[in-house]
Amino acid sequence: MCDYRGSALAALVAAGAMFGTAHAGQTTEQLIEFMHENGSLTDAQYRQLKQAAEEEQAQAAEQPAAPGSTAADWTSKIKLKGDLRLRHEYTDNDANLTDDGDQVDRNRQRIRFRLGAFAELSDQLRVGGGLASGGDDPRSTNQTLDSNFSTKPIQLDYAFAEYAFNDWAKVIGGKFARKNYLWQPTDAFWDSDINPEGVSFNFAFDTGLGAAFANTGYWVLNEFSRNEDDPFMYYLQLGQGFSSGSLFGTVAGTYYGYQNTDEPNTFEFSEGTNTDDEFDALQLSAEIGTRVGATKLAFIGDYMVNTETDTSDDTGYGIGGKLGHGKWGFKYIYVDLDANAVPDIFPDSDRFGGGTDIKGHEIAGEYALTDNVELGLDFYAVESKATGVDENLLQADIVIAFP
Repeated sequence: MCDYRGSALAALVAAGAMFGTAHAGQTTEQLIEFMHENGSLTDAQYRQLKQAAEEEQAQAAEQPAAPGSTAADWTSKIKLKGDLRLRHEYTDNDANLTDDGDQVDRNRQRIRFRLGAFAELSDQLRVGGGLASGGDDPRSTNQTLDSNFSTKPIQLDYAFAEYAFNDWAKVIGGKFARKNYLWQPTDAFWDSDINPEGVSFNFAFDTGLGAAFANTGYWVLNEFSRNEDDPFMYYLQLGQGFSSGSLFGTVAGTYYGYQNTDEPNTFEFSEGTNTDDEFDALQLSAEIGTRVGATKLAFIGDYMVNTETDTSDDTGYGIGGKLGHGKWGFKYIYVDLDANAVPDIFPDSDRFGGGTDIKGHEIAGEYALTDNVELGLDFYAVESKATGVDENLLQADIVIAFP
């Protein structure tokens, strides 16, 4: 007969050991408590496993520590980070109709959960991985509450290794956040949830004006088992930051190159608003602001032109401003995207579904209730340029960050 107690305990101890030997016993007991509370263990199984865990912990305490290595050394290198967002979302779209032709306003309750672990393996090498709610869509980690209390999917959001050659050069590979490798003042062309896949380099150095940077990378778009012409993109970004008294700012220029995007099924999450499949592009970006006491005010803008398309629908821009004061923050942005300004898998998914060939406004505000809790409101009023359909979207959020 299989000894369920031994096999279950071994699995629990292994899970606990992920957090360090010194904490394995404590973690194992917490897991046993959790399994008992959710009904995975009967009362009798719970008592037996708890007794066995206590015995294992006592035996481990009697073992001498390995020379030059302690659990505290290892666990101090691991950092956890995550957040939970609760959202109410209201959508008023002219084209959302019943079978009888009546317009329907949509209300959704949505959640987002993200959890990441990061390890500083040395002064130069860092690795990390994260999980997030949502499905396969790279532009959304939202999960709608529906389907009679069904369980919700969790996906791999990022997994990367980052190496710093020195104080001014670093490289990252895997699936990773763009923030430090592609500077963007607005979300006109890139949804904030998109974590690209491939490799990127960042070079940062000081000039007489301030901090300058160069970013470049090779990003995989898709992979085909029966076609050697896999689609990919590459980019080069040069930027300059400056600061003088209360004034500050950053300006940058970016070139994007795309290869093999005319292959079928290259863009799996296309919104269907592009009318061409060629997308080499130039982008100009700027943020210029001032600080007055505790108040920070900045102008932000992005402009992009697709230099490769055969159509005239090839430009896009986002322009607006940001205001911050203490615990308060506000943003306004106006976005106008032609059909082929950018691949329609990249723009902010909340702005008319993330498609191109649109124009409209976004107004957002946030308030930091505590160091870990933030309240937010975000309103979009956007029009499809091709169809004239209007969509208004309102999101009310509570975001709780931890630890």
